[in-house]
Amino acid sequence: MATGGDRVRVEVLGPIRVLDGDRRDITPDGLLQRRLLALLVLRRGRVVPAHSAVDALWPSRLPADPAAALQNHMFRLRRGLPHGLIESVGEGYRLDPARVEVDADRLVAVSTGGTTDAAEIEAVLARWQGPAYPELDDVDEARVEATRLEELRFRAREVRAEARLARGDTDGLVAELAALADAQPSRERPRGLLMTALAATGRRAEALRVYDDFRRLIGDELGIEPSPALAAHHTELLAGATDRVWAPVGRLPVPATSLVGRDALAAEVTGLTESGRLVTLVGPGGVGKTRLLLETGHRLRAARPDRPVVLCELATAEPDSAVDVVAAALRIDARPGTALAERVADVLGETEIVLLLDNCEHVLEPIAAFVERLLGTCAHVRVVATSRERLRVVGEHVRRVPPLSYDGEDAPAVRLFEERARAVVPGFEPDGRERACIAEIVRRLDGLPLAIELAAACLHTHEVAEVAAGLDHRFELLASGYRTTPRHASLAAAVSWSFGLLPEDLRRTFADLSVFAGSFDAADAAAVCGTDPGTTVAALTHLVERSLVMRMPGRRYMLLETLRAFGAEQLVRAGRADTVAERHARHLVDWVDRADSRLLQPGEPVLSQIDAAVPELRSALGWMLDHDEIAPAGRLVNALLDYGIFRLRPDVLNWARMVIAADAEGRSPFAARVQVVAAYAAWMSGDVTETGRLSVAALRAVERVKTEPAAEALTVRGSYELFEGHLDAAAAWYRRAAAAAVHDPAQRLMARASELLPLGYAGAPAAVGLAAALLTEIGDARTPHAAYVWHCAGEADLAVDVERARARFARALEIAEQTNASFVTGLAGASKASIDARIGDPVAAAAEYRRLIPHWRRAGMWSTQWTMLRSIAGLLERLGRYRDAAVLEGAVRTTAAGHRIFGADEVALDDLGVRLRTELGDDEYEAARRRGALLDGEAAAEHALRAL
Repeated sequence: MATGGDRVRVEVLGPIRVLDGDRRDITPDGLLQRRLLALLVLRRGRVVPAHSAVDALWPSRLPADPAAALQNHMFRLRRGLPHGLIESVGEGYRLDPARVEVDADRLVAVSTGGTTDAAEIEAVLARWQGPAYPELDDVDEARVEATRLEELRFRAREVRAEARLARGDTDGLVAELAALADAQPSRERPRGLLMTALAATGRRAEALRVYDDFRRLIGDELGIEPSPALAAHHTELLAGATDRVWAPVGRLPVPATSLVGRDALAAEVTGLTESGRLVTLVGPGGVGKTRLLLETGHRLRAARPDRPVVLCELATAEPDSAVDVVAAALRIDARPGTALAERVADVLGETEIVLLLDNCEHVLEPIAAFVERLLGTCAHVRVVATSRERLRVVGEHVRRVPPLSYDGEDAPAVRLFEERARAVVPGFEPDGRERACIAEIVRRLDGLPLAIELAAACLHTHEVAEVAAGLDHRFELLASGYRTTPRHASLAAAVSWSFGLLPEDLRRTFADLSVFAGSFDAADAAAVCGTDPGTTVAALTHLVERSLVMRMPGRRYMLLETLRAFGAEQLVRAGRADTVAERHARHLVDWVDRADSRLLQPGEPVLSQIDAAVPELRSALGWMLDHDEIAPAGRLVNALLDYGIFRLRPDVLNWARMVIAADAEGRSPFAARVQVVAAYAAWMSGDVTETGRLSVAALRAVERVKTEPAAEALTVRGSYELFEGHLDAAAAWYRRAAAAAVHDPAQRLMARASELLPLGYAGAPAAVGLAAALLTEIGDARTPHAAYVWHCAGEADLAVDVERARARFARALEIAEQTNASFVTGLAGASKASIDARIGDPVAAAAEYRRLIPHWRRAGMWSTQWTMLRSIAGLLERLGRYRDAAVLEGAVRTTAAGHRIFGADEVALDDLGVRLRTELGDDEYEAARRRGALLDGEAAAEHALRAL
């Protein structure tokens, strides 16, 4: 099987074929697996619901158990492909499009003018083994796609012929073009190319006859005349011209660089231009609007060669000369007594034409009025415009151009950097360290193409690591841009252009907003800017319109890092940086305190709200520690305790260590609470020794101040004892914690629920009664705390009533997923899967473990991961994978696995070892265990994933 990080190439222009990264054929053997793969490729990037897959696999007669049969074929299909290539998403499956190269995509690019490279066009056409998707020839969606690809193949053959003509290669071309013309007699493009080819080979009379025949054909059958472009070509041939390739209109500028990461958006904009009449591409400076505009223009030309596409560059236009620039591009002269806009509309009349208007943001009013008039009087004019804000014209379709995605080694932003780097460093092939630096560069540059291109150009004089390190001063570093485009001469110039168009009040607001490290809402902005809500919302609306602030889901806003850095420079220049940062920090402390108090309120998405605020909280904490604001820093960290636990964020809880380091004397009123948070951070990270040390320090701190965090300190001490297998001691600490939390219902509930764990593991009869009492107490509550109670109640039931335990885990999962309580989602999911692993459906257990291993890995909570790996070892034995099971057994017995194995778990692991030794024999069993003993947590988790 291929390895997890592999990309694959899938060929669908004929019988489906799959090649791995080394170009080895890994096509599935089974017909149904090939049908299933073809369906996933057809819908790549989208979720294929299970019921749709069943319908496609068995269109006429279903198997007895369709769901099980589908799972079986999916299991077989996945086994032969790179791990993770096919993802489970809800009740369906999804093929990861970032890891799949499909031959049909190159055909689309070639046929729509994506390349004029003859060798590439030839290579794409050579891949055709059509028809496409034959495995799905009884599926309507696939038949439609196959028909579309057949049409695109025809276009690609036209593109190839045009490229050959352009370079004077006419050998055998006349016969090829004649065949194309015969295949689609009423199609104009092959006729025009055939006329050129005949004339170029000295057969002008035949070329003229082709035109006459075509004119009669479409006149008789369709009642129309050839296009003006083809008629003009005919006239040129009559006059004796034989050296010009037939081209319906003047050529658009040919981009000097390739388009990276915009294929889908270019296709969408092209389609929208055809179906609508006005599309405005909106986005911040440097995001690639002009490049996308040119790509759209070339695709529109390729789709309709007879329709002119004209570019009008407005960057240097003044408001009173904007229409003059458009008229000049159209070669339309002014007439005395007639307004120029009216003159342009009169001349264009019924002409079919596409106008590309680039850089409209500083001439919005005259251009908007002109476009509105043009669209109102010229029925066949289409307009694609670029601007940093919309035109606000009736019928306008606005498409925001986002930055390039930068997640993953093959992300578009990464590919753009590497491609541009090769232009200045021939043969550039980054090593592992450089790839990590490139990932940081494109992330910190927000995926902005201009910034990435400028950064790549720095490799002429800098190493990749130096560029990454220099981004804190990005405006000085990225200062050598394009000589011929002043707005793109540097990164600062691109941002300054937009900033300079703002009125003074919006400049101030924009600069103030740069204090936010992540997203924020209108109330946050008002608190930081010191303005009333109405004024703030109006300012945000204007800044969003001008592409300086991004609107995010959930009525939130964000600045790109590059724009944030520019705004921060303006704050420093104005001498207001500390004032705004202090407002920001104090607002965040108040906000997170209020958020923490709402965790017990049903229906409140508090955890998700804090998720969004983590970058802000980190920034606020940094400012407070830098300015010796220890008390509010401690208050902030304390308010994040429940969040850090429920959302599996030991990294956030570890902020407590920074506060402790800054408050060595413990002078803050929150010193004891901060010690408690630090102890919980160690507990979540699975560091048993540190949990013990910090829990003692927390108890001592509580004893010194005699204040309320006693319950939390006692609870974390109980968790330490549970780590160590001291069940009676753990239960006693939890009981003391519940008694101490008399004024804190949330902490009391957590302590009492936690007591169920040692009681249940010890088989204590009291566990059942306590579980029932707690479930009665919470009733129908749907909060993170309630989810935890349901989970602990399930643990208490495991040795008593397995089915009731399963039901309780299911309820815990349901509530945890509704409230985003990732901690309980992982705990309850692992417990429920362990039941399936032992006595239930092993396939379901394997699927759940494949989801949970990355879950705990991301969280860094290795204590739970190791516990789960013990269960997986047993599951692998059930599945007959004895060697893999023995490797995991060896891994979980090492000291790297963290806490002790005790009680029923220890007995079960010993019994597993006996059975595996019997199956494998002494030598093979011991060798597998020795191999496992060498694995750390990451390697053991990866081994389990591969084995599942």
